[in-house]
Amino acid sequence: MCQAMEVDNMEPKLDIYRDSVVFITGATGFVGKALLEKLLWSFPQIERIYILIRPKGGVGAEQRFQNFLQNGIFERLRSAYPERLKKIAYFPGNIEDDNFGLNELDKLKLCAQVQIIFHSAATVRFNECLKVAARVNSVATYNLLEMCREITQLKSFLYVSTAYCNPGRKYVDECIYPTLPPVDWLQFLTCTKKIPDDYLNRMADYIKGPHVNTYTFTKSIAEQIVNSYKDLIPIVIVRPSIVTAAYKEPYPGWIDNIQAISGIMMEIGKGGISSILGDKNLICDIIPVDFVVNAMIMMAHKAELGSISICNATSGVTNPISWQRLGELTMKWSRIYPTKRMIMFPNFKYRRNSLKHELAVWLLHFVPAIFMDLRTLLLGQKKRFVTPIASRFRQACLAGSFFSLNEWIFKNRSRYYFKDLIENGTFRMLYWNLDELDYDDYIRCHMIGINRYLHREKFTIDANKMQVTRVYWFWIFAHLFFYMMIVYVFL
Repeated sequence: MCQAMEVDNMEPKLDIYRDSVVFITGATGFVGKALLEKLLWSFPQIERIYILIRPKGGVGAEQRFQNFLQNGIFERLRSAYPERLKKIAYFPGNIEDDNFGLNELDKLKLCAQVQIIFHSAATVRFNECLKVAARVNSVATYNLLEMCREITQLKSFLYVSTAYCNPGRKYVDECIYPTLPPVDWLQFLTCTKKIPDDYLNRMADYIKGPHVNTYTFTKSIAEQIVNSYKDLIPIVIVRPSIVTAAYKEPYPGWIDNIQAISGIMMEIGKGGISSILGDKNLICDIIPVDFVVNAMIMMAHKAELGSISICNATSGVTNPISWQRLGELTMKWSRIYPTKRMIMFPNFKYRRNSLKHELAVWLLHFVPAIFMDLRTLLLGQKKRFVTPIASRFRQACLAGSFFSLNEWIFKNRSRYYFKDLIENGTFRMLYWNLDELDYDDYIRCHMIGINRYLHREKFTIDANKMQVTRVYWFWIFAHLFFYMMIVYVFL
């Protein structure tokens, strides 16, 4: 039976962050990076923060760590408190390896010193093969929990899940549900190790039930694993919905990846999307990354041995926005603050019928892209071809269509717990005022953030105005020409 977390007005606990040593997995990812920066900015009482860095693309862990410290997210820290960056230390390793790839000395250090763990490492690709998704999202979680049994001073283990790990349920409370279909997590982990990759990947459609992708399925399995350790380790879970750009911190509109809906918004702003398969009237449950981070910091404070507290870090109940409204605001602000990379005028429509959607994609999306690529070839210009990009984002839209064609009600009692912690002074430096979020202003900052942090464009009020004007008139004449051709052919 699912039992929701009860919000009680307890006396504030002692500050678990004072003189603490923190370990963050996934610190180089979007959420992990924002969490690391916020801990350094608002919790100077933290003694040290360890992160895991793996070699990548021929670059060693040490060099990647030094490059990471120069990331733009730490700009305000470099300006105001540069000494706090020295609190970051790294372990070379990989979450996909046994013992996270740690050598014996680093493992001993981690187990002897760490008191708080934030496990946010994951693969969030919807089309990831089952073998990889299981290894990163499920097996790695199990391996870390097993390691936690050797950590002598552990006060809190926070697991970052997803609000969509129970897609077969319309109403999702802050509790653990059994997997649908029932899956024994231990047998599943055994299968991932023993069954050949190709065969396991082919089995994905037969075993994941109502899950339309391997991401939500393997995160659901991971929740079952985490739940089984609640009597051994003080555990809490945070389930974000669709994570978007920052509302306030570290900077309004800060964004550093194109996963999930931010990539779709970016492509809408470029004019590269003309149709989205979805129901415009449904709620689009988005949550700014700084709200997720604040939830993680406060929920870690609630960890207790023998019980498991869960937070649905979502906005749909508190301050809902429809897909229609989100689309309108995205088009509005991408036209006011256009990007230099605009290829067509930002304009799209939601379609619930898959046949009409596919027809619109080919006529309004691929045909113009093919003509643009032909023009690039004929003029000998050194530009990236548009058609492969169009194809990639078409696949991304299709992968996300399950979320734009369905709606869930995520209950969120945790917000009352957050309110108490903020008002009693325990976390006065944090906020959870989702009900005050003005989506018009937020999407404005989000689109500016896409231009600034993803497109690397300098922002000015009048930047690229001529670009959008030129593209607009081209869009008008292209549509006129298209309609004239239809009249000519059929009349």
